[in-house]
Amino acid sequence: MSGIIALFAGVASALPAPASDPPSCQSVRFADVGWTDVTATTALASQVLRSIGYSPSITVLSVPVTFASLQNKDIDVFLGNWMPTQKADIGRYLDDGSVTVLGANLVGAKYTLAVPAYTFAAGLHEFKDIQRFAPALNNSIYGIEPGNDGNRLVLKMLQENLFNLGSFKLIESSEQGMLAQVERAVRSRQPVVFLAWEPHPMNIWRRHDLHRDAPRLRGRLPKRRPAAQQYEVHPAGRERNDGGNLGST
Repeated sequence: MSGIIALFAGVASALPAPASDPPSCQSVRFADVGWTDVTATTALASQVLRSIGYSPSITVLSVPVTFASLQNKDIDVFLGNWMPTQKADIGRYLDDGSVTVLGANLVGAKYTLAVPAYTFAAGLHEFKDIQRFAPALNNSIYGIEPGNDGNRLVLKMLQENLFNLGSFKLIESSEQGMLAQVERAVRSRQPVVFLAWEPHPMNIWRRHDLHRDAPRLRGRLPKRRPAAQQYEVHPAGRERNDGGNLGST
């Protein structure tokens, strides 16, 4: 957390006093995709900007709508660009120059499928183990909001019947909805497979990441990922408003 605080302290000190900015730069519009880590960093950045005289606002949007809104200049800053897993979402906006990446605000994250510790202890260690637990799992994997890049990779895995998971379904809702389901499963000690990442308070459940074991799938499916990075992005031309992952290594 100290690194994040230091980052935003540096941003604040680099910004001029609001009075020296044109009126169009007085308001800083953030997108928040509803993930706990992004909500926290967005709130922190907003507070720093507010303390030096800016007027930040926060709008909750999906990832695809966030990037489209950045292109349209309806949003100024997004602090949750997880890379490389969001490459498919942001790529065309970077290519046409409508969105600019400022830099990383989080490194060393993980983003993958996971199970609670008691499910891991029961033998669900790898992707290939999920099918053996199909009845107890109700042939379900829990994800976050529809359109999310992580969900898309899981859906592709199911559609291609990888690891014999073609009979499984992905339950899409939101981070909060997914974690509520996991909490219910943990209370009753029921097996559950879900999207997970760190840093995140969900890790108080002592969850375990799943491993994959098929080299031909490299770059297409989740694995333990210690090298994900989260970036700040903003529309090209708004230079003063600069306030885990699925994939392979």
